Amino acid sequence: MKSLILASLLIGSSAFADTTLFNCVVPAQTPSVKATVVLADDQSADFVTLTVVEKKGTSTFFFQGDKGSVTEQVKAGSLQFLAMTEQSAQGADGVIVNTGLFSINADQKGAFSGLLLAKGNIYPLSCSK
Repeated sequence: MKSLILASLLIGSSAFADTTLFNCVVPAQTPSVKATVVLADDQSADFVTLTVVEKKGTSTFFFQGDKGSVTEQVKAGSLQFLAMTEQSAQGADGVIVNTGLFSINADQKGAFSGLLLAKGNIYPLSCSK
């Protein structure tokens, strides 16, 4: 009976792990802002989390897209998405609040850089895979 329960648990669990797509920093003499882009292992959709660590604390953003769309973007040399938070909302005036925009592109050598616009700030990013 124990082996049947264990086999059921193993079959139901995922053998895959989340994938870190990019580790980014804001270029500075003493880099203090870091961002990590992670693609979750999900069978039905692409779910991306963007974690920004800075002196003021840590912020987490997320994006959900069609399955395979994130990988296709990265292979094509870019990644753009609306960076949502748990507080993201659109008011009666049409303004979307507590949301950011993430956009990076590869140069001719394959190095990625771009911007994160969020929390009233512009974060220039230099990213590595």
